[in-house]
Amino acid sequence: MHEIALCQSLLEQAMRAREANPFDRVVRVIVSVGCASRVQPDALRHAFDLLSRDTFLEGADLRIDRPPGEAFRLVEMEVS
Repeated sequence: MHEIALCQSLLEQAMRAREANPFDRVVRVIVSVGCASRVQPDALRHAFDLLSRDTFLEGADLRIDRPPGEAFRLVEMEVS
């Protein structure tokens, strides 16, 4: 299941962002997961919920855009 690896990468990006500009928690994460990526949105959401437990990402609203013909990329992360 590569959705777990994608979420681990997402968490690493969030940690680097937090080191560069400290914040308490993430409110919303928006990712773009194109139809060509073979990523299953439900599996990605499940992996995000599991891996974000007990972190500053726990409870963040994960929004998944599904454009045709693209792969996976982080679009936006809203922090507080």
